[in-house]
Amino acid sequence: MSQIEKLAIRGIRAFSPDREQAIEFESPLTMIVGANGCGKTTVIECLKFGTTGQAPPGSASGKAFVYDPKVTGVSEVKAQLKLRFKNYGGQRMVVVRSMQLTQKKTTATFKQLDGVIRATKPDGSKTSYTNK
Repeated sequence: MSQIEKLAIRGIRAFSPDREQAIEFESPLTMIVGANGCGKTTVIECLKFGTTGQAPPGSASGKAFVYDPKVTGVSEVKAQLKLRFKNYGGQRMVVVRSMQLTQKKTTATFKQLDGVIRATKPDGSKTSYTNK
C-alpha cells in the first residue's frame, strides 16, 4: 500500500522562504487543524502539486502559490517542496519540486526550476529522475 510519510515546505504562500517547515504523516490518519490563515489548505495544495505538478486553481499559474516577494522587500523568492512517500511496492521515494517567483516593477514571473524524483531500492542504491 502507498503511504505519504513527510512533507517539507519552504517559500510557498504563508510558509517562510527562509526556513523549511515539515509535517510528518502518521498511520493510519493525520488530522490537520488550525486557525484560519495558518496554512491548512496550502498543505493540501502542496500534496497535489508534489504529486501532479499542477498549480492550484486561482493561483495565476503559480504566481500566487509562491511567497510574495513584496512582503519581505526582495525581488525574488525561491520555493521548494519535498514529499517523501512509499510507493505501492514499499519502495521509499522523494519528490522535490523547486520554483521561483521574480517581481519586477509591475510584473511577476513564475518559473518551475527543477523537478526530481529519487527512489531508494531495497538494496540501498538510489536512482534519480530529473525534469529540468
